[in-house]
Parts: sequence; C-alpha cells; structure tokens
Amino acid sequence: MGVATSRTAYCISKRSFDIVVAAAGLTLGAPLLALAWVAIRLDSTGSPIFAQVRVGTNGRLFTCYKLRTMYAGTSNLPTHQTQKSAVTPLGVHLRRWKIDELPQLYNVLMGDMSLVGPRPCLPSQLGLIRAREQMGVHRVLPGITGLAQVRGID
Repeated sequence: MGVATSRTAYCISKRSFDIVVAAAGLTLGAPLLALAWVAIRLDSTGSPIFAQVRVGTNGRLFTCYKLRTMYAGTSNLPTHQTQKSAVTPLGVHLRRWKIDELPQLYNVLMGDMSLVGPRPCLPSQLGLIRAREQMGVHRVLPGITGLAQVRGID
C-alpha cells in the first residue's frame, strides 16, 4: 500500500468515524440540546443558536454553529478579547460543561469540521491565519476539540 493510498484510507476512516460519532452525538444529545435551547430563551433575548463565519480548510469560509452563551449584540471578537460580562449567567455553565459546542456536531456532519483538529479561527485573525498557512495547518479540517483545548489554551 503506497503512501497516497494509506493516506486516503485514513481520511476515509476518519471521516466515517466523524460521521458516526456526530450523528450519535446529535441523536443522544437532542434532549440536552432542547433543554438548553429553552433555558437560553428564558435566560436572555435573541436566538439560542449562535452562527459565526469561521475559516476552514484551505481558507474556505463556513458558518460555525454553537449555543449562544453571550448576550445578543456582543461584538464579533475572539473569546479571549471579549469582556467576561458579555457571557450570560447560563452561558457560564454551558461553556464549563462544553454544552455550547454540541451544535458543531452538525458542522461535522456537513463536512466543515472534524471532531478533532485545530479550532477554526475568525476571518479577522489574520496573524493566526498566516501562521497556520506557513505551518500547513490550514490544510486540515478544523475540529471541535484539539490539542489547544486539551492544554486549556483559548
């Protein structure tokens, strides 16, 4: 088996794994998503789903979905540049337990993301985009979780 063939087989099996786990996660997580949806609606105004344009594989833009954890109208900045007061009281808990990330399983099913990979950045993060291009990171699917999350890096 050649390198190209084994790489293709790896990509197919990784994608298959992503699809199976994402579908199962959405199915099993549906009651939790519904409960969170209602709680967000009761906690603050605005849509329970937060949709944000992110940079994907090879610089392709896609819409990333999350449960809304900040007040409606909060500026479109990276999390580390946003005031802590912008996070709703419920949002603090949704983030702590990573429940806000569940809608990204839909992004995995659509092929915009993988379960594991570098977090997708915002189009405004030009320095990060350039660094990822130089290191070849831009060639892989962004993920819901990855090394940065495991190490606690925002």
